[in-house]
Amino acid sequence: MKGSLVAFWVFVYVTLWLLKRRPNSTISRAAFTWFGPRPLEGQTRAAYQARWAMYSFGWLCQIALVLSTLLFLAWRSAGVDARTWFLALVFPLSLGACMAFLATLGFLVKAAKARYIGPNPVWSPPPDEHAAA
Repeated sequence: MKGSLVAFWVFVYVTLWLLKRRPNSTISRAAFTWFGPRPLEGQTRAAYQARWAMYSFGWLCQIALVLSTLLFLAWRSAGVDARTWFLALVFPLSLGACMAFLATLGFLVKAAKARYIGPNPVWSPPPDEHAAA
């Protein structure tokens, strides 16, 4: 058991090292692409976390729409709910909806914590390293 854990982490570190050495490859760009909103200059942490909550809520709404459409289709057509393709779509969509719901709640709690308890710093971009050289 211990050897398989070591082998797993060695594989993870080697994979990340290889991806970092080839930053322009398609796999590296897909692995290290930023998802979600980026912080804006002068934006507080609470406002940024609230933007993340809205981003997660948008995903929740999209997943709920697709899931509702599938469930309506199953309700209108007899036997669809037992088909493999239906189950293969509903299961990951329900997991995604739960994850998006928890992300929305989590980011709302983080935004409220930053605003009312603190710290709530203002974000400023790091200095451009290429301009100084």
